[in-house]
Amino acid sequence: MQPDLEQLKISETTLEELSGIALSDGFAGDFYRPAALRDSKKLFAFLFHELLIFCVTLVVSLPVALLATRNQLDLVSDAALFVRVLQITLGLSVAMAAGWNVYQWIKAKPLAVLAGLLEEVEKYHEVIKALDIIDRLTAAGNLPANSINREDAIAALKITRESLVCAVRTERILRENKEFIGRRYELFANIENNLAALMAMDVSDRATEYGRLLNEALEIGMSVHKEVRKLQNSK
Repeated sequence: MQPDLEQLKISETTLEELSGIALSDGFAGDFYRPAALRDSKKLFAFLFHELLIFCVTLVVSLPVALLATRNQLDLVSDAALFVRVLQITLGLSVAMAAGWNVYQWIKAKPLAVLAGLLEEVEKYHEVIKALDIIDRLTAAGNLPANSINREDAIAALKITRESLVCAVRTERILRENKEFIGRRYELFANIENNLAALMAMDVSDRATEYGRLLNEALEIGMSVHKEVRKLQNSK
């Protein structure tokens, strides 16, 4: 990957510094990030976490089931009693596990906007990866060189990166300072200006690979603008 593309990336460390949240240690906002489950590591961690929760609920539910059926010891067969205990145990376990997930979902609700912004960061990195592939194909002679369009795409990505960084910083400020009023308007204005700059960029041929990437950068910029608008309207 060329150096200018490497510099455009937003590392997880940078995102953690901007958001003030450890994203690698089971980010609660993943409840609002379906794309997070496409990551095999995160999917495995999520399923393992759910399995642990279910095992804990089984341990809690089994004594309750035994207490609930103790008066039936002399009334039904051992097989029927076993089935009854199993039904109660599994029913309680499923209910408690579901309740815990609902609680976590509600608890993570304040992070919904941040989760949406992280989705846009993922899309942004996909655009960078696509641009890197185009660079490699061009270098191999499989695509015609078009340095002007590439410069436009790089410029759009720089603006998009600035908008993403600004949006994550804004989300943190508003999340940590519920009554914050002052500097948020400056940050909102920066994002508005960045979106305007993206929309004003003139690409002569939007059907080219670079033109399509610039369009994707514009779509990301508009999504970021939409997420920040949610913050602005909720305060």
